[in-house]
Amino acid sequence: MVALTIRRVTPQDLDAVRRVLVETWHATYDAVLGAERVAEITGSWHSLGNLAAQVDRPGEVFLLAQTDGAVVATASVVPASDGVRLGRLYVLPVFQGQGIGRALMAEALRLAGDPGRVSLEVEPANRTAIRFYEAAGFRIVDRSGACGAPGSGVEALVMERRRGAG
Repeated sequence: MVALTIRRVTPQDLDAVRRVLVETWHATYDAVLGAERVAEITGSWHSLGNLAAQVDRPGEVFLLAQTDGAVVATASVVPASDGVRLGRLYVLPVFQGQGIGRALMAEALRLAGDPGRVSLEVEPANRTAIRFYEAAGFRIVDRSGACGAPGSGVEALVMERRRGAG
């Protein structure tokens, strides 16, 4: 694995975090959702205003990973009714497969208090992410037609992991 620094996101990091999200979303989802729809989603979900609101939100863990001073990944964990939800885990494509996502997820969950149940949503065509999560002990438990936000129209598989798995 590359030399890595994982830390909480600060307001000064938001432009770099947004760049990671936009680049990763386009690389991952343009072929599935279309570049125009991906630009619309990233413009809304990953706007600087939305990201800024997450920096100090109570109960939320919002992290980034850096290598050689550059932000290469981001993750967020938010409270859920019976555990936490991994709201985001994105690693720039050129850095995938190097253990960054695994390390970032582990640190985010540790800071969230090592919850007993972790859930997440993943686009069904994102086979790379599904394999990653399955290797980390997650299993598919449901489907959703509103990934990310009510009425989004973005399909998702709901995955979960309970304490002791992965």
